[in-house]
Amino acid sequence: MFLIISGGNAPGNQLVQDRAAHASRIIAADKGACYCLDAGVIPDIVVGDMDSIDSRSLEKLHEYNVELEEHSTDKDQTDTQLALDLAVRGGADKVEILAACGDRFDHSLANVHLLYRARSLGVPAVILSTTQRIFLVDKEIFLRGSKGLTISLLPLTMRADGIYLSGFLYDLENASMEIGNPYGISNTITSDKARISINNGVLIVTIASVV
Repeated sequence: MFLIISGGNAPGNQLVQDRAAHASRIIAADKGACYCLDAGVIPDIVVGDMDSIDSRSLEKLHEYNVELEEHSTDKDQTDTQLALDLAVRGGADKVEILAACGDRFDHSLANVHLLYRARSLGVPAVILSTTQRIFLVDKEIFLRGSKGLTISLLPLTMRADGIYLSGFLYDLENASMEIGNPYGISNTITSDKARISINNGVLIVTIASVV
């Protein structure tokens, strides 16, 4: 697993430490380097335009000989996209992204879109925080150990068809979801082995209060 720490809301030192312990490579996207250092975690590489890293953090990165891949501020990619592309090129089999959501809704939404980019490149990716887990579903998955948690499903594509949910408070059979009708908000997982299946399209899945 490759870990990306982005520059949204601070992920919390414990979460950074926990996920870093499971990562084979740690990539900080700009300000994410500060979150790493605050948690006592040294990233393998920092990528971005470096416009959100304070001078003290930069000094520490140089002290630890951390590789810096600096890009112009006049670029088409976000810092997190640069980090994701770096992870894919580096052979990541899975990517976890921390600090991907925050006060900038445009950046938060862009990071959800990056889950689709990762999927298109053949690498499963998930956004994690202390309060939620966000990932995409386009086929079938089983959710284990999440009984009692709140889950929401929204279409990322214009439509998602052939949706089957079992093990939920509100199960579905051959249902459809489309942008503009968000009826998949705030369902509840009622089984130790809940199932989501979809025949066409892509769903955004958010599970609340889980790491």
